[in-house]
Amino acid sequence: MAKRSNNTNQISLFPETVYEYHILLSPSDTIKEEVDALKQTLHEMVGIAERDRKSIAHITLLKTEGYESMDMKAMIKNAVAGEKKFTVKLNGHSHFEHGAERTFYLQVEDPEPIANLVDLIRNPTKKRQPKIVNRQTSIIDRPVRPKPKKPSMIPHVTIARNIAAADFERIEDFTPFEDYQAEWLCDRITIRRRVAGTDKHFSPAGEVKLG
Repeated sequence: MAKRSNNTNQISLFPETVYEYHILLSPSDTIKEEVDALKQTLHEMVGIAERDRKSIAHITLLKTEGYESMDMKAMIKNAVAGEKKFTVKLNGHSHFEHGAERTFYLQVEDPEPIANLVDLIRNPTKKRQPKIVNRQTSIIDRPVRPKPKKPSMIPHVTIARNIAAADFERIEDFTPFEDYQAEWLCDRITIRRRVAGTDKHFSPAGEVKLG
């Protein structure tokens, strides 16, 4: 049986496994079921890929790779320490254009809290901006409120991706998607992973609860 060498300069004969991590927000079971129904509606209109029909509704924060020895959960927990739970509201639909293909999705009404989580996870050492405390002030010492910054990403719940533009243009009635509204209390970040470079299903790799 091979033993671990005490020589730290020695190259391992068994390279460490690299994982692809999918960090996301997961809605309530009710919303997942409703999104499944919307996927079926779209499928009946233009036909969508099986992987889209089977994909469970979620909001992707980011995907990244890391070694098995990395404690991804601890890293994310430290990055978002002090962040509070918040309400995610879905309201209507939109789409991304990728050349001759379209990604159809449900819109998030207020993307800022989600984009903030992404920024914190991507830049864990970034200094947080102090929150403005409302107090009575004179015109002289009244602080200038910073302009709202443009979100660094567009949080969304994908219904289907890689829809041919010609098929997308055939959709005559967007009413089921325009009328869709839902919300849930986001109180945790979900982590999944799979071996990098494979098409295997992602497996649960932990959760980080928000305050």
